[in-house]
Amino acid sequence: MKIIYAATPEISISCLEKLLDSSHELSLVLTMPDKPSGRGKKLMPGPIKKFCIDNSLQFMQPENLNNFELENKFNEINPDLLIVFAYGKIIPKKIFELPAHGSINIHTSILPNYRGAAPIQRAIINGEKSSGITFMKLSEGLDEGPILECFEMAIEEEETAGSLAKKMSKVASNKILQAIDNIELNKFKLREQDHSKASYAEKLLKNESCINWDNKAEVIKNMINGFSPNPCAYTTYKKERINIYKARLNSTKSEGAGKIMEFSKNTLLVGAEDFSVELLELSRPGKRKISVADFYNGSRNFVNLGKYLT
Repeated sequence: MKIIYAATPEISISCLEKLLDSSHELSLVLTMPDKPSGRGKKLMPGPIKKFCIDNSLQFMQPENLNNFELENKFNEINPDLLIVFAYGKIIPKKIFELPAHGSINIHTSILPNYRGAAPIQRAIINGEKSSGITFMKLSEGLDEGPILECFEMAIEEEETAGSLAKKMSKVASNKILQAIDNIELNKFKLREQDHSKASYAEKLLKNESCINWDNKAEVIKNMINGFSPNPCAYTTYKKERINIYKARLNSTKSEGAGKIMEFSKNTLLVGAEDFSVELLELSRPGKRKISVADFYNGSRNFVNLGKYLT
């Protein structure tokens, strides 16, 4: 089949690799325009664009999906299928109806739960024990289309958004070619979503990423892991922003919200409202992410027991 693939972030690369190595014709890749990044706000390509350049794949980065250029390109290619996986824009109906076998979306939740922009992160933040991926037909509504197939997976106790995304990427890439075959042979039985049970995963905002140590320990742990690796949860200590990438619960009773209760070679323990939270991976300004052991080696004289994170 002639396939057009629309995707942008790293989670989408493994499926693109599978398509590239398959017998299908990968006719075009759509990906988001370059975004300003870093202190200099230099325009930087996304992971999918980099992959396309490295593998000499034809790609487009349309600013506007309603213009005639994109529609004309689809008509020129005459694709059999459009596959969307974390593209970053809503595909208009006049585009997703053009392929002969229609268009599908790979969504990183078990729909109708967690429709929207940040299903992986919100599931962890909310303390869910499982999630998964859904292959669905594209529709005009946000993640409202009929379901082709779902694949559920557990969310582990110390799961981060980054580690869960890697698991979902692997499952999606393992299932995508079978899904294409089933679409081509019309083997799928579409299942309508129960829209009355829908929930939504709104985009993470940077102003949400500051840790409130007055919350319960489990809430803080889930928030830290859900925001990792981006936009990353943070706290302040001695006027420095400390980024925290991974945490776990500890049953030790809190001695005060934000209080540094233990700092040793393998443990940085901070009090919450009820119990305490172990910080496992963190970084200081301008430094890379490191383990708590490495943080101890470099910052043992910086961190003082009994002081407070804010």
